Amino acid sequence: MTRRCACCGKPFAPRPQVPDQAYCSDPDCQRARKRQWQRAKLQSDPDYRGNQRAAQHAWSQRNPDYWRDYRADRPDYAQRNREQQRLRNASVRNQGADVDLAKMDVCDLPPGLYRITRHPAFPRESGASWVVEITPVAVTCPRKMDVSREDVIDASAICP
Repeated sequence: MTRRCACCGKPFAPRPQVPDQAYCSDPDCQRARKRQWQRAKLQSDPDYRGNQRAAQHAWSQRNPDYWRDYRADRPDYAQRNREQQRLRNASVRNQGADVDLAKMDVCDLPPGLYRITRHPAFPRESGASWVVEITPVAVTCPRKMDVSREDVIDASAICP
């Protein structure tokens, strides 16, 4: 019995130990299988997602100059990246939107717990964006946790 590989499309004979094998043994196909598994795992498993985030953070702490050194060792890469970014910036500006391009860390709000609500004085126009009001609930969060639902937050433990 043969099957077609989900990556390359070539026929292969699955191993008897793996009844629903979908990828052949080619190294490129195995890498594709692993990438697909990791994407699905990141979507479905919050523990795995947290562990991956912690591992990436630890690696970046151990290698703070990695990207600076990478760009210094590869000036062609750095120049190409600059040119592509200029094209992306020009493309955004040419779409007729008055868009301010900014880094993600430009916000000066301190870390904490905030309530984000749509401001009632500004009606929802095209559905593309909202005008919101950001209200601090607790600037120093009593517990570190990702919460987005009010029913998860113990309001009595939060000092405004």
